[in-house]
Amino acid sequence: MSIIYLDPKDVEVLELLATLVHISSYRLSKISGIAPSTVWRILVKLKTLGLITKDDRQFSITPRGLVITYYLSSRQSIRYTALENLKEAWKYDGSTEELRSFLDSLKLFLDEHQISPMSVCFNQPLSVVTLMLPRASELKEGSKNVLARFILKAFPSVILPNGCRAVLSFNESGEPYAMAADCKDDGIHLFHKCSVISSFVKAEVKAKK
Repeated sequence: MSIIYLDPKDVEVLELLATLVHISSYRLSKISGIAPSTVWRILVKLKTLGLITKDDRQFSITPRGLVITYYLSSRQSIRYTALENLKEAWKYDGSTEELRSFLDSLKLFLDEHQISPMSVCFNQPLSVVTLMLPRASELKEGSKNVLARFILKAFPSVILPNGCRAVLSFNESGEPYAMAADCKDDGIHLFHKCSVISSFVKAEVKAKK
């Protein structure tokens, strides 16, 4: 994947922001050794691309900036830090490895369809979930877990009689299933069907008659 918008100095500044999260242009110049005027031009550019924001005298990296850093950096420590900070920014309650799996799957999808990651709204994780949901069957388990966790967070859910939490829907045949479920016994599921869901929906329908 090529991102023609950023040159090596841009990426270097982005890497520092992914690590430090909040920093002034003055301190960034001191740490990087890049001239203050050059640092300022880079920060303005990154802000225009939506990779960072400015609050008073501090610059902060956005979730979009963290994802782009993960994709562009050749330093594994920086990539891992970007993942950790993205996990916090997205308020993701799964593992960092699940996020890694998801972003790697997303990269393959973007490459395959020649889509620049700059055109994706990473600041809102649900928009990324919507992009990847139609190809969920092709994803690894960790990536599916990311989709399921965000669906559980974003949509109304019910507590089933066995204590599992699920976001319910119906397929084309009218059969109930869980778009996402957090099961007490066997964890997170995406597009899950079970007898407990069927019995729960039947009981709800009967009670409303």
